[in-house]
Amino acid sequence: MLTVDLDRARRFVAAHPPPGALLHVGVVGAHYYGFPSPDSDLDLKGIHLAPLPSLLGLDPPPDTHDALTVFEGLEHDLTTHELGKALGLLLRGNGNVLERLVTPMQLSRSDDLDALRALARGSLSRRFAAHYRGYFRGMQREHARAPRAKTMLYAYRVALTGLHLLEAGEVVGDVSEAAAIHGVDGIAELVALKREAGEKTPLPEALDAEHRSRWPALEARLEAAARVSPLPEEPPNRAAIDDWLIARRMQ
Repeated sequence: MLTVDLDRARRFVAAHPPPGALLHVGVVGAHYYGFPSPDSDLDLKGIHLAPLPSLLGLDPPPDTHDALTVFEGLEHDLTTHELGKALGLLLRGNGNVLERLVTPMQLSRSDDLDALRALARGSLSRRFAAHYRGYFRGMQREHARAPRAKTMLYAYRVALTGLHLLEAGEVVGDVSEAAAIHGVDGIAELVALKREAGEKTPLPEALDAEHRSRWPALEARLEAAARVSPLPEEPPNRAAIDDWLIARRMQ
């Protein structure tokens, strides 16, 4: 299993800081999803807090910070959202923001991260169904353009993470773990293929056809899970998130 050099990641973030206080940065992408290969980039996602005075003027700072470059021999991809934008996305059911908070690979631990994780858990609702359905369909289109082990694994990952979230109310990012829970086989072969041959590994035609044939059933399971999910229709803690955002800004 490939490990993540968190010290190098911290150095990268320090060299490319967002415009404000960094509240957290987590490792997502292939390393979180359980299928990194030696040529996988390091996908870093986080949340920053803009200085309050900068939000009050005529020209507020950008609410998204991006840095993508090769650093110490490995490509690093950093994106952070300003706290207000990140929390708004979370309330709208954005799984990317949810996953960056729950990934166990965090560059640092803090009271802010603990608070954000608690708010994220309290925000779970059926709104996340649209994110995972749309993401799954998007990955199907991307895979159809260039069939690779990587894109097939991403398609499985997003479908199974969404399915488990809607059915059980918890996030499982590792595709192999989610597949085992939901009775989907053949994942280990895809993971091994990507790890051994790399990011751009094409998927053999017969294997590709076998896995593509499962897409309609997976999509139907996602649709069914959205209809009967025990999650509430709307995030129940919007007021608590708003209160915490204001209090954190006022600090």
